[in-house]
Amino acid sequence: MIRSTLFLAIAALGFGAMDASAAEVKVVYKGVVTSSDGAQTSSFAPGQTISLAYILESTAGDIDPDPVSGVYYPDGLKNLQLTIASAGVDAIYESGSVHVYNGSIDYVNFESYPTAQGEIDGLQLRWVNVQFLDLEAGSGGQPVMLTSDALPMSHLAAQISRVTFLTDAGYTTVTFLAEPATTEATCASEGYKGTQLTWCKNICESNLSQASRDTWIHRWINRYRDLPYCAADGAPSAK
Repeated sequence: MIRSTLFLAIAALGFGAMDASAAEVKVVYKGVVTSSDGAQTSSFAPGQTISLAYILESTAGDIDPDPVSGVYYPDGLKNLQLTIASAGVDAIYESGSVHVYNGSIDYVNFESYPTAQGEIDGLQLRWVNVQFLDLEAGSGGQPVMLTSDALPMSHLAAQISRVTFLTDAGYTTVTFLAEPATTEATCASEGYKGTQLTWCKNICESNLSQASRDTWIHRWINRYRDLPYCAADGAPSAK
């Protein structure tokens, strides 16, 4: 772990040149399936484990003028991955919309657009919608999951959590219990791909010398105008 020297090197290489307009937030859940209904319900069973992670862009604008309804598209949702391993489901979408409603009920919808990657029983996923829903009223007679129609940057305490899949067989809805989870970040889990993935691994996950890491950091800042995940919090680590 070489924290202080790496941080000083990053500072010396130009914090002032970075674009601070984008601020991505990753939220991760773990849970279990409670029920399912629809065309491919036979693929699912109560007790199956489920994992869900999504990345939101905190600076995304609300395109819905309604004060209780927020629609964040196309920049609100950067990535979503939902896995039910025992059902063979690994759904991924890298573009989509987020709809936040804070009214007589509270709900947050994460919808794939136009398609998702993955399959169920060999059938390609055509569409995926993840929904967190709160029907319960608090002391003021209103649901309590949300306080506004802003993008929710933390875990949602939902009464109902469910995901709906569409394949050529039709729609299938899976209801699940979800709770906050944490995961050790990696270059891959943070969504880096191609050259950016390779450079991130050189900085964050390699056994290169400090001098070599400094060179890669310099290249990264010059090209991407920001920092890789392991350096973004000011306390980077090198494995």
